[in-house]
Amino acid sequence: QEQDAMGMTSMIREVQELAEKFKVEEDEQYISPYAHLEKATVLQEARIFHDPTAVRENPRKCCTVIAQLLHLQNTGQYMSSTEATEVFFGVTKLFMSDDASLRRMVYLFIKDVAETCNPDDVIIVTSCLTKDMTC
Repeated sequence: QEQDAMGMTSMIREVQELAEKFKVEEDEQYISPYAHLEKATVLQEARIFHDPTAVRENPRKCCTVIAQLLHLQNTGQYMSSTEATEVFFGVTKLFMSDDASLRRMVYLFIKDVAETCNPDDVIIVTSCLTKDMTC
């Protein structure tokens, strides 16, 4: 029993040392990699959605741009109705991609940004999506 107790004490000390080693300092703050995004720059990058070759060859870049757009939206840097509609139609072109991650990001984007677009444009896109899904 004494040996078990010593083994347990040793294990507890080792866990405490590991916890101390990986402890995040309270003074350190998490800084988002998207903290210094500029809306104009991201909107410029979103033009990649209109280039089928770039979309096919680099779906990860498209995912990153969508994540940046969503970050801007969720931090209060809203797009104007015109900007949102233009990006919205660009994003819908990404449905042609076979990349599952990109398609998931497209769904997230459409869900989040549809509220800021022109309702007539949203109806056009959603009816096309519905038609695609039922075929």
